[in-house]
Amino acid sequence: MSPVRDLAPSEPPADLAVYFAEHRANGRFHNPWGVNVEASVSRLLKWQTARNPWRSQKRSAPVAALAADPAGAWSHLDAAGRVCWLGHASLLVEIDGVTVLVDPVFGWAGPVPRKAPTPLTVGELPHIDVVAISHGHYDHLDAGSITALARRFGPDLTIALPLGLERSLPRAARGCRVVSLDWWQAVPVRGVDVCLVPAQHWHRRALGDTNRAFWGGWVVRGTRSVYHSGDTGWFGGFSAIGHVFPDLDLAVLPIGAWEPRWFMGDQHMDPDGAVRAFQAVGAKRFLAMHWGTFDLTDEPLGEGPPELQRAVERAEQTFDERYAVLPHGGTLGLAR
Repeated sequence: MSPVRDLAPSEPPADLAVYFAEHRANGRFHNPWGVNVEASVSRLLKWQTARNPWRSQKRSAPVAALAADPAGAWSHLDAAGRVCWLGHASLLVEIDGVTVLVDPVFGWAGPVPRKAPTPLTVGELPHIDVVAISHGHYDHLDAGSITALARRFGPDLTIALPLGLERSLPRAARGCRVVSLDWWQAVPVRGVDVCLVPAQHWHRRALGDTNRAFWGGWVVRGTRSVYHSGDTGWFGGFSAIGHVFPDLDLAVLPIGAWEPRWFMGDQHMDPDGAVRAFQAVGAKRFLAMHWGTFDLTDEPLGEGPPELQRAVERAEQTFDERYAVLPHGGTLGLAR
């Protein structure tokens, strides 16, 4: 397998240069454009002790739908380009016969139970070439899921993750190929690049390790291309991603876990931000993620899809076939 490749332009446009700037100091990472997020204990307690204005709506929120036959639907799509949403930020991507699994979580997210069933078990997955982790929060890096994947796919499996996050992998991952990446670096797999790109987020997995590991989104690019934002607030880096990866076929963007805005705004986009990100990155289609699976924030689990439609209309756009909201286990082809 080829070594890690650097995909950053040698001379980025002046207005985008900050998204290629140095982002490490004193053993910790930061967002070089100046918006740095850390959920302090005092802010967390302020949120958790405040009255939730969505409380009554949450009591009657329906559980998100589950696709009838994810494996069957997947098998009928062209392996040149297909995706399957497995709930929350877990996404199965295949481009040119290379299969990438982003942020796999097959059970609980740390102490938070699933509100929708897992559409596919590890045993029901197709062959996985790469597991790509966006960051270390427990709803994105699940040790049990990584262990199960490492045991099934063994040394053939590549685990790609941001710098520093290798320390959080379970013991079973030692039998796999582990590749730690900086922003704008890619691991090539049979002609397909799996590239870490910037996101506006932060890291904490244990006491004392705040921002000692990095974070990001992913672009999987071959003859088709898919952008998975990871967790992120709105930031100008979406334009930088679109500059390096023009004509993206699909942007997979979050539409959940956004309330309250005073706490979540810098680290999680709301649907209005996701629509702006879609426009800035310049992708052909939008796939909604990060909703309907784990009850993490104030808004109801099912609020994301209708609010996305309203956000599209507020942006004076048409909510049409460019915008895909799938059931858990729903599939989508990347036809050209």
